[in-house]
Amino acid sequence: MAQEQLSGAYLVIQHDPLAGKRVELWKDCTTIGRSRDRDIFLEDLTVHRKQASIVRTSDGYILRDDHGSGDSLVNGQPVTEYLLNNGDQLCFGNTYMTFYASEGTRPIQLPSSRGRERYIGQTPGAPSQVVARLDFSNAPPGSPVRSIELLPQMTIGRSRECNIFLEDLTVSRLHATIRELPGGNYEITDNHSATGTLVNGQLTTQRLLHEGDAIQIGSNKLIFRLTRA
Repeated sequence: MAQEQLSGAYLVIQHDPLAGKRVELWKDCTTIGRSRDRDIFLEDLTVHRKQASIVRTSDGYILRDDHGSGDSLVNGQPVTEYLLNNGDQLCFGNTYMTFYASEGTRPIQLPSSRGRERYIGQTPGAPSQVVARLDFSNAPPGSPVRSIELLPQMTIGRSRECNIFLEDLTVSRLHATIRELPGGNYEITDNHSATGTLVNGQLTTQRLLHEGDAIQIGSNKLIFRLTRA
């Protein structure tokens, strides 16, 4: 399905040493490979210097294999050119990534491809459709509400290595972690931060999150949203 708005798509690297790193796809053509002149430099000896490109088109984002050796994989299958869908698993050498479509245009009801059918009590082939996100509630007046969809585990802090980077001196470098639990629930854990993590105005070290919970980290106020199909 063609995307109405293509800005905002991104990749999340799944394996060390860059596990959890989010890479925005802002350019019309984003190049990937082991050469340092590539937009996404992968320090992986099993990756070609010029491995692949992700091209933004009117139909969506297309992955193109630049090396021609058939080792650019999408969902485990070699591709030469492939229109990416939200949640597609990309593999280059020993480096795995997940493609996520634009957060601003993706319907919140879309099912997530995170393997929830493996959870105890779930019926295989009929996974629970759960999408969790954080809405920044203290955005400047007139600006759109910033929203971040949650992955199975995300770190929050002042370090740029965190999945959710907060440029706020009152926030610790690795302030808190939000993780998904079996069954689709989420919990937040404070990582011994200097100023603490508040949920609904109360300091917490670890807490199960519910729809509408207000989280405060430094001066940042976030609302936890959980949508189940």
